[in-house]
Amino acid sequence: MSMIDQLKDGNTKDFAKHCYESSSIEKLRDASEGSADQAEMEHWELSEGQWEEAIAAALADHEANQ
Repeated sequence: MSMIDQLKDGNTKDFAKHCYESSSIEKLRDASEGSADQAEMEHWELSEGQWEEAIAAALADHEANQ
């Protein structure tokens, strides 16, 4: 089961799917090492923790599929 599929919150899951489909593994790694993107958090109605969880799930799924 993918990490994204395990997310419970709908907004977090939708953002994670978006990140997985539209971002490279390198971009996700960079995002996971930096601070949360305020514009994305506002757009997707996410807390900082939800944003981080979505990025981590998308990155984990990319790494699992390499």
